[in-house]
Amino acid sequence: MELTERKLKILQAIVSDFIMTAEPVGSRTLSRKYEMGISPATIRNEMADLEEMGLLTHPHTSAGRVPSDKAYRLYVNRLMDRYELSETAKKKIRSELRANIAELERTVRHASELLSELTNLTSFATLQDMYKVRLFLEGMTRIFAHPEFNNVERAKHFLEMVDKRDDLTDTIVSREDGIAITIGDENSSDIMPDSSIITATYHVDGKFVGKLGVIGPTRMRYSEITSVIDYMTKNLDRTFKLQEGDEE
Repeated sequence: MELTERKLKILQAIVSDFIMTAEPVGSRTLSRKYEMGISPATIRNEMADLEEMGLLTHPHTSAGRVPSDKAYRLYVNRLMDRYELSETAKKKIRSELRANIAELERTVRHASELLSELTNLTSFATLQDMYKVRLFLEGMTRIFAHPEFNNVERAKHFLEMVDKRDDLTDTIVSREDGIAITIGDENSSDIMPDSSIITATYHVDGKFVGKLGVIGPTRMRYSEITSVIDYMTKNLDRTFKLQEGDEE
């Protein structure tokens, strides 16, 4: 079955809507909220095709559909719009990092705290030297603000994952350099199901030091969060080289 431009447009709208609302998306919602230029009946037929292709799932308790891991991967690779951070957000990141430049570990820990605050997700940072890799976790309770983790089993899996700190550290360290996004089953068995991880590498004086990232539900704001992480990692190195009075 061909993945036509119309199907892609409908899938993009479904993923975007579900990320915002956490509610299964129906054809009437799409017809009302998005300018599709087609009837709800046609949208329903296209949604049925997308479900057959493994891109949507159909919760038993709802007439709407939700994206699958496969749909999120397609969305991240091809469909999501680039998110431009506001100047206010950029200024906050720059000023917060510069205000905590006393020494590397403190700066990295604060960067992780700031990332959790900005994304409302659990964040982490690794700090690597010649002897060991340290892992800092921040905002561990923030993940429970997301409805996915109202489920007792998911909450339990998350706490078990956090408790296996060495395994989690190894998983993060082994990830690809640069921006890396893994979704649902793409993660190792040490990572809880139905979660996504976004990481980026950061450098100091041009040398690799560690990774900064977040873990959260697969229903996360990929474009916005990726932009935040990318901007923060680039500014960590810049912060340590900053000359007084310089501006970005």
